Amino acid sequence: MECVHELLEEQARSAPDALALIDGDDRLTYAELDACAARSAALLARHGVRHGDTVGVYLERSADLVVTVLGVLKAGAAYLILDPAFPKARLRAMAADAAVTAVVAPRGRHLTGVEAPVVHPEDAGTAPPLSHGAVPVRPTDPACVMFTSGSTGRPKGIAAPHEAVTATLTGQDFASFGPGAVWLQCAPLSWDAFALELWGPLTGGGTCVLHPAGRPEPLVMARLIAEHGITSLYLSASLFNVVVDEYPDALAGLSELLVGGEALSPPHVARALERRPGLRLSNGYGPVECMVFLTVHPVVPEDLRTGGPLPIGRPLAGKRLYVLDERLRPVPDGTTGELYAAGTGLARDYVGQPALTAERFVAAPFGERLYRTGDLVRRRPDDVLEYLGRADSQVKIRGFRVEPAEVETVLAGHPALDRAAVVAHAHPAGDRQLTAYVVPRGGREQAPTAEELHVYARGILADHLVPAAFVALDALPLTPSGKLDRAALPKPDLAPARTGTAADGTVGTLCELFSQVLATPVAPDDDFFRLRGNSLLAARLMGRIRSVLGVELDIRTLFEAPTPVLLAPFADRAPAAVSLPVPAAASGPLPVSDAQQRLWFLDRTGAGAAYNLPMLVRLRGAVDPAALAGALADVADRHDVLRTLFEEADGVPVRRVVRGTAARPPFAHLHVSAGELDDRLAEEAGWRFDLRAELPCRAVLFTLKERPDEHALLVLVHHIAGDGWSLLPLFRDLSQAYAARVRGGPVRLGPLTVPYAEHARRRLDRLGSAADPDSPAARQLAYWSEKLAALPAGGPLLPRRPERPAVPGPDAGVVVRLLDPAAHARLVEAARAQGATLFMALHAALVTALLRAGTEADTAVGTPVAARAAESEVADVVGFFVNLLVLRTDASGDPTAAELLARVRDTDLGAFAHQDVPFEDVVGVLNPARRPGRQPFTEVVLALQNNARAEVTLPGADSGVELVRTGSARFELLVDVLETTAADGTPGGLTLTFEYRTDSLEESFVTWLAEALPRALETAAADPEARLSALALPEPPRRADDGDRLAAPAPALAPEHPGTPLEARIAAAWCDVLGLSRVGRHDDFFGLGGNSLRAVRVTARLSTPDRPVTASQLFANPTVATLAVDLEQAAARPQPAMTLIPRRPRVPRPPDRAPRTTATTTDRSNRKQEDRQWTSA
Repeated sequence: MECVHELLEEQARSAPDALALIDGDDRLTYAELDACAARSAALLARHGVRHGDTVGVYLERSADLVVTVLGVLKAGAAYLILDPAFPKARLRAMAADAAVTAVVAPRGRHLTGVEAPVVHPEDAGTAPPLSHGAVPVRPTDPACVMFTSGSTGRPKGIAAPHEAVTATLTGQDFASFGPGAVWLQCAPLSWDAFALELWGPLTGGGTCVLHPAGRPEPLVMARLIAEHGITSLYLSASLFNVVVDEYPDALAGLSELLVGGEALSPPHVARALERRPGLRLSNGYGPVECMVFLTVHPVVPEDLRTGGPLPIGRPLAGKRLYVLDERLRPVPDGTTGELYAAGTGLARDYVGQPALTAERFVAAPFGERLYRTGDLVRRRPDDVLEYLGRADSQVKIRGFRVEPAEVETVLAGHPALDRAAVVAHAHPAGDRQLTAYVVPRGGREQAPTAEELHVYARGILADHLVPAAFVALDALPLTPSGKLDRAALPKPDLAPARTGTAADGTVGTLCELFSQVLATPVAPDDDFFRLRGNSLLAARLMGRIRSVLGVELDIRTLFEAPTPVLLAPFADRAPAAVSLPVPAAASGPLPVSDAQQRLWFLDRTGAGAAYNLPMLVRLRGAVDPAALAGALADVADRHDVLRTLFEEADGVPVRRVVRGTAARPPFAHLHVSAGELDDRLAEEAGWRFDLRAELPCRAVLFTLKERPDEHALLVLVHHIAGDGWSLLPLFRDLSQAYAARVRGGPVRLGPLTVPYAEHARRRLDRLGSAADPDSPAARQLAYWSEKLAALPAGGPLLPRRPERPAVPGPDAGVVVRLLDPAAHARLVEAARAQGATLFMALHAALVTALLRAGTEADTAVGTPVAARAAESEVADVVGFFVNLLVLRTDASGDPTAAELLARVRDTDLGAFAHQDVPFEDVVGVLNPARRPGRQPFTEVVLALQNNARAEVTLPGADSGVELVRTGSARFELLVDVLETTAADGTPGGLTLTFEYRTDSLEESFVTWLAEALPRALETAAADPEARLSALALPEPPRRADDGDRLAAPAPALAPEHPGTPLEARIAAAWCDVLGLSRVGRHDDFFGLGGNSLRAVRVTARLSTPDRPVTASQLFANPTVATLAVDLEQAAARPQPAMTLIPRRPRVPRPPDRAPRTTATTTDRSNRKQEDRQWTSA
């Protein structure tokens, strides 16, 4: 018998060009997959992985994961998949029990608490491949370790040898794995079914298609089946029931379907076969210890006519089954007994648990090693087995094996609980759910709430192990012998308390559909997941909505709008359902990301060139302008965000991806004199994009008239399409495409693994809905609500110009300071000695300097973070991923420099741990006072630029990418620190750039700050025990006082009805957008629940063709009365002769598409987006 990887290597030799793996747009042949895995194996060996080791694989479902697990096998080790969807505590326990010697994880993502080297799959491309057979591996060596629920309170690890996998998947006839077979891999990564779906086709010559990361969704499965011609599929019995009930067409095109994990429902099988009479449908049975299947039974019509349970079939070839009594004696046919398994498919042992191994893997009187399954069966005269139940308390929840004792042990660890018992109940909706009975330490009155216990359990247990209901008892009922009396436990009340009132229309229909799926009455405000809904029931609900309302909604929408009243607007505007989901073409109005929404609003409110990203490369020698223009078009073709228009529909931003000749970014070649080059660069850097009509990317090649071999290439990207991180992939791709075009060869940039828009969608999926208190979004918003509560208005108190305007202008001043490598190294070392980073030291130094200038001790500084730093899947994507964090620090009590750094460290670590929720959502929850032209919370921002420098390999490039200043300021004060690193990795110096608004701050203050901040860094590093007041800093030109405070918003006045026709018109628009019945003259728009997106919607309603109303006007005049005065004054002024945006050729809209043909898509996004809060006016 051969090993798993050896079988795949044989396929690579015999059919190297056959298609092995499909992951989105990526395709790998057998030769390519084998070569990638050989390099992965070499990388693992280089990190010390040896024969017999276990390697943790901390990756989501992807081609990288497949390459990695195959590489682990080639290296002679066993893989343990650490599913990122599991709680970190559970993963750490699994890694510890399996004694992993290395963990494979994407760059930037680390599983904390695991003492093992981290190997990055991105590094495998540089490793020489490990030759076939370099590490001898035996079929009896472990291939993988899988964890399942354990009765001791910890998950138990099952080590399966290569022969267990190959014995199940080769030489069998229960499924097709050879050439022409196409399997979908959609089972959870932790299941043994993962091995069936992956190694079955890859060892047999077929093709494996990967479902996108996350839970399997029926509509996605249907799309993949239709798109890739998938022939074979495995489903858990629970998911199979949902698909048959709600998505029967999803199985069209399949040749064979295997169902397992739980008892198979005969009515569902009958309906599936009635709809697909040619489908080969089989009932599979087998515990993890026996690698996927012990038996497989192809269902035949006679099985359905008996009216009893469906049989599980006969043993597979090489596997032997025995039905025995409690003394291990065979029982007669037709008699109930416990099933024991033997043969080559058995696991080796439970890792690190010899006692449990001896208990479950027993020696039979007749000499064989047997595995005790715990399942009760009976054998028919024809040798077919029928499953009857369990001999112990183990249960199945949604196809997962669950030991109630594991859940009980975890709950008993809660400090407020004394004991716990966990029982599985049949939910009225048709599935099984766990109920936890808990005994509080202080009596039932002191019991934690069900919500608190749910959150506690979710932090430790996998999703399927978390109880759906919690019942507090004074004591657990016991039998006379002192054991738990499960029959005496009260039945849980699965009906929720009623809220809301009856409803009609879409809301009423949704209440009825919710009720059908959850098997309980549902009111309009009832939360689906509070009523014990789960992912399977969510899929069932989406199917009911599809069939009854005839519209297409995805499960993510339910997480965002989990009540009937919230979901109804989405359903009203959802696209019509189709027979099979078709991949959406990137055309027509599409939603924008959270970050793009922020930039769109800032552009709408007159940010001008402040959010341009001008990138300059100086070149020498011959340059081919046509090849350069073509290369830029190649880059835009790969990164569709560079060929996207940002249009508007009813005040809401939507994007439209452009194709064809209109998708080529503008490119110009100009000859200029050396003396005018800087002016022309500044002019181009200050270009005002019209995002509605222009692509957000353009380039100009300047050639010097005096020296025709000297050039300057300026690539200008609006921040809505790129950030600082984007420089690296943009110029790498540009260099590759240009080199290929100059050579006359093909341009091979290839599609992105995860495009920008897909990442944005996945990010929303991961965050979940803020309405779900268990979601990451809700937890992070709760953190920020507490952290920023009662933050002093106006941000840090700075010495400002006395004649500063109420609405600041964009003009920027700049002061630059340099720190040499020696000073840089001292700062890094001093910070490290105190357990801090360079950024934390910079943050503490900035606070120290601002305190000396009069800032109050409770101060907040903003910082931008690259929201993709820990996500390797988007490291090569051009796009805007930046989020803004507010770092609030308490510097009271004149602390020492070391004490302040410790406070800053705690602040920064807490903020970085909660950086995923969009800044706009934080603003929306806290609703701080708005000031036109200013950011909420703080206008002082600290940024550390230390990501990899963009390398330019264009011929003749004599330097890297330079950033050209636009002359516009984004904040009142931005401290931008560029950290450079020498070739040997040592500190290479710091460049501190202080950018400020010239109409708000004096140059003398910023010049002083540029001296004081480096001095604060150096003195704190030299004497960390010195008090802040004792640090030797230069004296500021003056200290801030009360006259420097920003004007507070006007106090609310008594309600008063609108008095003029214009006021009445404004009030009506507010009522329409905010959903109110009346608005007073002095009501504040934002105090009534308005936000930035709603402001745009209001101004769209108030605008006329000859008199536009801007969101800036509303921010400056937030009441009905003040806005009416401003609009009247504006009407009295003469109309300007020119628009703010220069006229230029517009990108044409496709002639066959009317602007409103996809309004349903646009409106679907409206409901989500209008709850967002924009950053600034």
